[in-house]
Amino acid sequence: MNTLAGKRILVTRAAEQFEAVARLIEQRGGVPLPFPCLAVQCLPDNIRDALRDLPAGTSIIMSSTNGVHCAAQALGEDFIPLFSRHQVIVVGPHTADALCGHGIQAAWVADETSQDGLIQGFMEHGLPASICFLRAEEGRDVLQDALRQQDVEVRLVHAYRTVCPEDNPIAVLCALRQGEVDAVLLGSSRTAQHYLRRIGDTQLADRPAVAVISPQVAAAAETEGLSVQAVAKQASFAAMLDALAEYFTVSRSAVEEHRP
Repeated sequence: MNTLAGKRILVTRAAEQFEAVARLIEQRGGVPLPFPCLAVQCLPDNIRDALRDLPAGTSIIMSSTNGVHCAAQALGEDFIPLFSRHQVIVVGPHTADALCGHGIQAAWVADETSQDGLIQGFMEHGLPASICFLRAEEGRDVLQDALRQQDVEVRLVHAYRTVCPEDNPIAVLCALRQGEVDAVLLGSSRTAQHYLRRIGDTQLADRPAVAVISPQVAAAAETEGLSVQAVAKQASFAAMLDALAEYFTVSRSAVEEHRP
């Protein structure tokens, strides 16, 4: 396993998701620094309205753990009875685990942790007649557009929205100015936008190495003015950390080669 020994790494995920990423960093010898750039606001009325009159035979798609937790919170004791009536399809093993934690087993799990992975999965498992897609308010339309082109009836439900935290970032600003942050992890385009908004200075935000979870997030970060040093080969935080470790290893080797 590549090492991140001693590297101080900003974790920009929502506060409740910090610990899982922190463990991955610590396993690689790094030091995780919490700096949440996303906060989740559940939209319970949307979820209740959609699920309580969902026709039989409709498949439910969940693309994130946030969607699962918001649905469970919104539906309460009705969650299992309502979800057990339908085939539930999810993106990624973490979403499947979250669903299982609330008492529902996924019918199948998209291997690639993105909407593109779901599209590939439907090619293998077959298309449903209709779906109910619970996702973030600001999510991409790739999946629903692809399914509608195949005459699948799609009911889109905004289960939650992500917002930028408003707490004072002075501690992180000071750490950046003093060179005490080695890298920052960006897991979505929205996170990149909020990271820059919270820092308020593109040059300062760009001082640490920037690691992103996908080429799409890399493009979004670069559009915002950041320089991306590491892109995950797979859409996961573990892969992002591996890419970051590889970047630091190559950088260190280059420095050593140029020493007299």
